[in-house]
Amino acid sequence: MSLPHAILGLINYRPATGYDVKNTFKKSIHFFWNATLPQIYRTLRQMEADGWVTSVVEHQDGKPSRKIYHVTGSGQQEFARWLTQPPEAPEPRSSMLVKVFFGNRMSPEQFTTQVTQWREYHAAVLERFEKEVPPVVTDYSTRMGSDADARYWSFTLDFGRRHAQMVIDWCDQVLKAREPARKEELNHASPGFSSGTE
Repeated sequence: MSLPHAILGLINYRPATGYDVKNTFKKSIHFFWNATLPQIYRTLRQMEADGWVTSVVEHQDGKPSRKIYHVTGSGQQEFARWLTQPPEAPEPRSSMLVKVFFGNRMSPEQFTTQVTQWREYHAAVLERFEKEVPPVVTDYSTRMGSDADARYWSFTLDFGRRHAQMVIDWCDQVLKAREPARKEELNHASPGFSSGTE
């Protein structure tokens, strides 16, 4: 997914400033696609040059002016075109899996620590998906009057939950499968000597 299309989709709900877009990212799309504020502002300028959005400066008493972006007809057409395109093939990259692949080169303790930390991270993510995110979906649905859209937002939330749970289950299985080998390595270590290599 390209960042411009994500931004088009968000502004299509309602006109927004770059800062508004970043806040919306933080509460929704960032679980599967993220962007920094400078990236968003840079992309918005390019989108305006391409005619996909237009902006209006709103002056505020005692506050900095706000630049509010609106999707143009051309932007709506581009967003609709992008939605109908086949999904892009994902680029599988995981530094954690690379470490697991070379896990035999780690000490048992190091390997266990790596997998345990990975499990803890996804357990925290799962807790957010189950406790923090559903109220946000409900809140946005109410404020935007988007019950139909919220149903699809929940589909992505469900994917996040399932993925996090899958990683947790995988970590548990890896640690369980690794335990006999770890015990064997410890049993073969001579008393009074380190089991590590020089």
